[in-house]
Amino acid sequence: MSDPVRTGGRAVRPDGAFIVWSVAEGLRGRRWRESITRSGGLGRSLLLEASPGGGPRRLELTTASGLLTLHPDEDGRLLHGNVVTPEGVRHLRFDWSFEHELVVLGSPAAAAIALRRFAEILAVGETRPVPVVAIDDALEPRAGTWEVTRTGTGSWTLGENGAGEAEAIEIDAAGLPLLPGAETWPLALD
Repeated sequence: MSDPVRTGGRAVRPDGAFIVWSVAEGLRGRRWRESITRSGGLGRSLLLEASPGGGPRRLELTTASGLLTLHPDEDGRLLHGNVVTPEGVRHLRFDWSFEHELVVLGSPAAAAIALRRFAEILAVGETRPVPVVAIDDALEPRAGTWEVTRTGTGSWTLGENGAGEAEAIEIDAAGLPLLPGAETWPLALD
C-alpha cells in the first residue's frame, strides 16, 4: 500500500487566477482545500471531502455570492444542503446516487475527485455519460449529464453533454491534478 497523499501547491491558471490547494488523505478519505484569487482578491474558497471509495462526501464553497454546503444523505439517494446569501437561505435538494459526481466549474480539486474513480473503469479512448450536479461561482447548482473521456493514461476531458468544449485535465497516478507551472510541497514534516 502506498503512503497517504498529503501535499499542497500553487499555480497560475490560464485565465491569470492564482490557485492554492492542499490535499490530505486519511482513513476517512481525502480532504481537499482550494482557493482562487483574482486581481489580489479572493474569488473562491472550497473544501471538498471524498470518501475512501472516491465519491464526494461534503462540499463547502464560498464565493462573492455567498456560502454553499452540499452533502449526500446517509443512504446516498439525496444530495442536500443550502446556500446562504445576504438575501437569505436557499435550501437545495437533488437526486443522487453513487454514480453522480459534484463538478465545481474551474476547480482542479473537484475534477480530480470526479476523475479518480474513472481511472479504474475507463480505458483510453472511452467516453461515459455521468450524472452530475454542477456548481458555478454564482452558487446556482444544476443537475445534468456530463461526458468523461479518457484521452490518455492520465489525460481526460470533462464537459457538459452537448454544450461547447470539454475541459482538458491531467491527473497523475496519485489522483492529483497536474497544473502547468505548479509548485508542490509536502504538508507533513518528516
